[in-house]
Amino acid sequence: MQKRICLLAGFDKRGIVQDYVLYLARKLSKISDVYYFMDGKASKSELDKMKTYAKVSQCAPHKGSYFGSWQCLIFQLGWEKITSYDEMIICNDSVYGPVSNMEDIFDYMDLRDYDFWGLTENYNSYYHVDSFLMVFKNDVLKHPKFQEFWKNIVPSQNSNYESILTPFLSELGFNGTSYIKNYTKEDKTAYPIHLFRYNQMPFIRLKNLKIPETNLNEPILHIDSKIKNEKDYEINLMGKKQTGKGSAYGYASKHYLTQRLEKMKRKAEKFFLRQ
Repeated sequence: MQKRICLLAGFDKRGIVQDYVLYLARKLSKISDVYYFMDGKASKSELDKMKTYAKVSQCAPHKGSYFGSWQCLIFQLGWEKITSYDEMIICNDSVYGPVSNMEDIFDYMDLRDYDFWGLTENYNSYYHVDSFLMVFKNDVLKHPKFQEFWKNIVPSQNSNYESILTPFLSELGFNGTSYIKNYTKEDKTAYPIHLFRYNQMPFIRLKNLKIPETNLNEPILHIDSKIKNEKDYEINLMGKKQTGKGSAYGYASKHYLTQRLEKMKRKAEKFFLRQ
């Protein structure tokens, strides 16, 4: 079994460690040593929620997105400690889940000869592996240029480090891939139900539910019914993040029904205007 370290980055405007993030950390702790860093201010009681799952739980405002939080953890841990692991995972709280078994995915990817990988790949700007979850093998961790990449991150500039990282590693001669291949070159995460069903995708992006008009290409109501079939994940975890409270049907259904009612209202208005 691979010895893994996971750098988990978080962000919450109110400084709350959300329940869905605790669930994510719990699952990650089964396959790795988890270290958590939140961009922002949080009370000790909030950070202490992570004690059961993370070896370290810290916060500081840096306005450097998730890459800024990963950089903070790398600086604190040091490369000597990080390179003592077989693999480093970077993950962030922009996803719900896992709603399927991540261990199976890691076992499968361990059998493949790649230096780094992620769950999905993206052709926005140019080809890169999505960074909501990426894995780097020890040879990558030890490379001076990879370490320099993290040293040179400037959080305040908020550059698109995600799209830079994959071609950067490729230029160094490292071989990368994604667990789910994207042959159509469109955003595969916009089809979460399809990915659950055919690829065992463990996550759904928060942006799919927050702005479904531009980030979701499937009927949003069906997401709840699919997640309900997963015994180990509560759809209320999604509702709490999106609405601030739990919901019997989750945020996805509420949003879908609201959209349907609005559409019906507009049709009715047009109908009566023509009378």
